[in-house]
Amino acid sequence: MNTNLEQVQAALHNFILDDETQFKVIADNSNDIDMLTIIKEDMEEFAILATSSETQLLLNAALFDSAQIKEGKAGELHQMMLELNMAMPLSSFAKTANIYSVFGALSIDSSAEQIQEEIVTLSENIIDALEVCENFLKSE
Repeated sequence: MNTNLEQVQAALHNFILDDETQFKVIADNSNDIDMLTIIKEDMEEFAILATSSETQLLLNAALFDSAQIKEGKAGELHQMMLELNMAMPLSSFAKTANIYSVFGALSIDSSAEQIQEEIVTLSENIIDALEVCENFLKSE
């Protein structure tokens, strides 16, 4: 595990939110890429994947697959996502292949408190993003 991701692990070790929830952190380097899977106790279906470059910690959480978008609604969804990107603190929407996600990035020199803030904010943004996208998604 690289030292940048060890810094993330350390920042979340014994970190308890005001609502008494915690994050579980699982290290993985099975694809020759060091990665962490970060799971908030009450949001297990929306894991945050953490990787790092030489200068940044990168955090990404998958939201939904393009197959879940209602017929003919993709354009409106994309427009809404572009409009909301600036209003979503510390996070942005992204699409990789057919997966829509929210992501955040921060410096490898970030303090433990800054890492915690980014991960908490990204967790909150996952819920907010799903709420604003629900009108564009098929019912399950």
